[in-house]
Amino acid sequence: MSTPTDELLALFGKSLPQKGSSRGQTWIALFGEGPGEIANLLETGAAHIDRAKLGYGSSLLTPWDSLVRILGMLRDASIVAYPGGTLVEMALRNGRYPEFLAWAKRAGFTGIEVCDGVIEMPDQLRADTIRRAADAGFKVNTVVQEVIRKPIVEVEPLARRIERIGNDLAAGAEYAHIVLQAMARGETPSDVVGPIKRDQVQKIVASAPADRLVWESLSGDDQLTYIRLLGKDVHLGHVTPRSVVQLAAHRTNFAYETFWSEVWGKPHWS
Repeated sequence: MSTPTDELLALFGKSLPQKGSSRGQTWIALFGEGPGEIANLLETGAAHIDRAKLGYGSSLLTPWDSLVRILGMLRDASIVAYPGGTLVEMALRNGRYPEFLAWAKRAGFTGIEVCDGVIEMPDQLRADTIRRAADAGFKVNTVVQEVIRKPIVEVEPLARRIERIGNDLAAGAEYAHIVLQAMARGETPSDVVGPIKRDQVQKIVASAPADRLVWESLSGDDQLTYIRLLGKDVHLGHVTPRSVVQLAAHRTNFAYETFWSEVWGKPHWS
């Protein structure tokens, strides 16, 4: 059913992209929000959110009934929800990965994140962890980091990060989520962490399927950087809930920074 907003958009020669289309995905990070906050978020943002991560072990700290309710709300909004990857590492370390997957299924999670930010995870273990989650019916994404071993800082060369992306996707992951630090650091521990290394981004895109890469973008500036580099349909992750609609405005060129400037002959700040 058409609304007055739809009619105005038609006059502008625009329409809003629909979830499930080829538009860029937006993944958000949640850190303990309750059912009421989730309801408020979904009222205006559901159409713009594709996946939601319940980060920092918050899913273990949330009362069970509330967790089930939250995950049901996200599922009803066609949003894939997954617990933070550190919980997978905890399960592996304790030899309880099958039990963890059973708990996640019972709670209502539909996704799993595999990363190795804390424990040592050889390639074979990583691949097996991905496959077991995929075989259990979860939509799997992995995290590609620049530092693999902690607390010893060992920066993985870019070629190795690209190799891990290929291995993860081959093992059954749907997406590889590339953390911001990996794109803000060079090739050695002494390299200063600064602005996103655009040359590294371009090398990754040239070597891996761009439609299966998700770029961590915590701030509006990072989001705009990736949109300018890779286009409005780039997949962006770890987006804060309060900036979901703002990001959608950037993608549709409704925001100041991406609206066409008659003065400059291009979008502002492009």
